[in-house]
Amino acid sequence: MPVKQTEPFSDRLEDHQLIQSLQLFRIYNYYRLVIAVLLLITYSNEVGKASIGLEYPLLFVTAASVYFLVAATMAILFQIRARLGKDHIILNIFIDIATITLLIYASGGVGNGLSNLMIVVIAAGSILLTGAYALMFAALASIALMLGELYRFSMNATNGQHYVQSGMLGLIFFATAIFIKQLAKRIRVSENLTQRQNTDIVNLEKLNNLIIQRMRTGIVVTSMEGNIQMMNEAALELLTDSHDGERPELSRLPQPLLERLTGWLNNPQVRTSPFRSTSENPKIQANFTSLRAEDGQDVLIFLEDSTKVMQQAQQLKLASLGQLTASIAHEIRNPLGAISHASQLLSESTTLGRAEDRLADIIQDHARRMNITIENILELSRRHNPAPSSIKLRAWLKDFAHAYNQSEQNPGEFAIDIEPASLEIQVDPTQFSQVVTNLCNNGLRYSQEHSGKALITIKGGINPESEQPYLDIIDSGPGIATEALPHLFEPFYTTASKGTGLGLYISRELCESNHARLEHIESHAAGCCFRIIFPHPRKLAA
Repeated sequence: MPVKQTEPFSDRLEDHQLIQSLQLFRIYNYYRLVIAVLLLITYSNEVGKASIGLEYPLLFVTAASVYFLVAATMAILFQIRARLGKDHIILNIFIDIATITLLIYASGGVGNGLSNLMIVVIAAGSILLTGAYALMFAALASIALMLGELYRFSMNATNGQHYVQSGMLGLIFFATAIFIKQLAKRIRVSENLTQRQNTDIVNLEKLNNLIIQRMRTGIVVTSMEGNIQMMNEAALELLTDSHDGERPELSRLPQPLLERLTGWLNNPQVRTSPFRSTSENPKIQANFTSLRAEDGQDVLIFLEDSTKVMQQAQQLKLASLGQLTASIAHEIRNPLGAISHASQLLSESTTLGRAEDRLADIIQDHARRMNITIENILELSRRHNPAPSSIKLRAWLKDFAHAYNQSEQNPGEFAIDIEPASLEIQVDPTQFSQVVTNLCNNGLRYSQEHSGKALITIKGGINPESEQPYLDIIDSGPGIATEALPHLFEPFYTTASKGTGLGLYISRELCESNHARLEHIESHAAGCCFRIIFPHPRKLAA
């Protein structure tokens, strides 16, 4: 995955400083508009003219009008979001210095209060621009005032009494520029640090979100009422079905999860039971915790695929079982073979009575049963990786039924119904044959015992909701007792007197190795139904 290149932080910082300077300049421009309006109002009445000692009315009104027009033009440019830069700020500060110098000259020199407007201009320039601009503006303002006084002196309009005051104003300009420059520098350093920290926080938040989204554990943040505030991709995958590669958005918790949230809120010490959000999704184990302990308003939910947890536990069991069987296989099979051989020789003796023959048959029967158990256990430790291939399900089942009736001692009747007839699945044929054989052995035996007829009904098709192929193997037996359902796929659990308890367990393990699922389907009809749900063709291709 290519990494998106980002611009250097220094470049982004300069852009941020320019944007901030333009925002401050916009505020300063409002100040200019107000001052320009006040100057024009002052010119419009005699009291105002007298208060500033107006000597050149035409020059004053011209300078004030230019000042207003420039400020109004900048306000319009800001309003229409024109593209402005640092050059526009420098130009406007120059214009301010020039117009205020003319206003001071027209009002009788530096002796009036208009000189204070120049201090504001110097301060604004020092804030808006970095570097030596502040000192440059102070120098230009001092030179402009001094030239104005020299011109007035040359025109015999003054006797030079304002030179000292002009020099003092120049010193004030430089002091203002230096002070404001240092203050602005400290403010900018603080802002840059804040900006860098904000950038780091944003990047860290993005990284955290990426980690959360890539986690295999489902994470959901919800209110106590079940309104979802945030969830990652794993949670969305566990709680919804994919339709055409897309998953619907969730705004509220599914009902099964909402029920467990309510139960946890009533008693946080109780561990909730696993659930399925839809019939096609795996079982989910939900764990809850309060996100904000002080008020407990939000709840953080961790969702785990319980089938994966069970698979990991079973793999650990298989690893231990494999080590055990490797060490004791010969130790059991050798004496078992000797017992079986001795019982066969004993049954061939002519001196035994009927009771002794029956005891020899019992020994051989249990020896065969123990040998089957050992073979099944060894099969667990010799598990091979599947080699899936594409098979046409209807044709394969017909060949399987024919081969089964020829090879098994107790043949049965198979009713096969696959729609569509061209349905294909991707499985390992050998392992799939072992699964179907185990299910048919159980089904035919229970059908024969219950109804007197060894009949298996095999139905297959495509689930219209999930678009996944499935295969149902249905017998006509008595069904499975309710108390046995939770232990149905546990190894070594059996209700049959001659069973090993490994048939269904091995069948489910083989299905999961082929990315399929083996489930018991509860129905009101007679008999028992086991369903194999094959993976979606597009998912398997991916």
